[in-house]
Amino acid sequence: MNEGLTRPMPKGYAALWGGITLAYVIWLVFFLRDTVLVKYETVAERTVDGYLYADITGMTGHHWLFPVWVVLSALSLLLYIVYIKKILYAERLGGGAKWFCLVTGVVACAYVVGFGFLDAPNRAGEVATLSDKIHYVTASMIGLQWPWLFKLWGILTGTALFTNTLYAFRRFGYNSRVAVVLGSVGTAAIYLSLNCPSLGETKDFSDPRCVAHWLGALIFAFLIAAPVVMFLYHMARTEKGLFRPTFYGFVAILLLMIILLVTVGKSALIENLPIVAAYLILLAINFTNLYEKPSS
Repeated sequence: MNEGLTRPMPKGYAALWGGITLAYVIWLVFFLRDTVLVKYETVAERTVDGYLYADITGMTGHHWLFPVWVVLSALSLLLYIVYIKKILYAERLGGGAKWFCLVTGVVACAYVVGFGFLDAPNRAGEVATLSDKIHYVTASMIGLQWPWLFKLWGILTGTALFTNTLYAFRRFGYNSRVAVVLGSVGTAAIYLSLNCPSLGETKDFSDPRCVAHWLGALIFAFLIAAPVVMFLYHMARTEKGLFRPTFYGFVAILLLMIILLVTVGKSALIENLPIVAAYLILLAINFTNLYEKPSS
């Protein structure tokens, strides 16, 4: 385990996440509250692709849940300061960090896969078939039916990928502030999608809800993968071994996802390809000896 990273933790990381959290709380409380508790409860807003959902935010008829969500989601953002400090900049990594990353990685991987198979309505308002889920039913569309499970999907996915990426950095002595900042911004971006429900297959970019949802999803997808790609590329150049084929393989999976999105369509199962691949790669790097140099 590498212990030679720069310490103490740069204050900029705490400032970054503190600023993100403050902006997020202001946005929720002063700009989005009435939308969540009034507009998103109307029949028009809850009707997506011709199907009327009972509740797309998880708060319809239970407005007291809004302040609970504000507090819990804000705390989940502030925890990223702790993750950076305790994983990347701790004087010594204890067993707690190892087990936290291992458990969250395994649980999040299983959760993401299982979430993609949850019941959701298709275009006809019937339960989506496996074919529907392969071709157009996305995770955020499933989230319209299961809003709180989708919130958990976003928080758990961001936490597990970010912390396991940091753990890989620490284990192999890689530390890029650019990578950490990109991962931070990407992770925070998913909260846009969690708070602005999907419009289904509709792409009305004159609708702020649609813009926020897509912006959050796209920034999350690209920037959460960026630190993994940067790390694998660095290790492929310096350490070689299994890192080189892993780097090429992960890039190939990212390209495959783009091809499938263009040819088959967007769906939860297609979106899961790079996420599950990232989990498996990071778990193998962090908790096996496959990527370590053999002792001479």
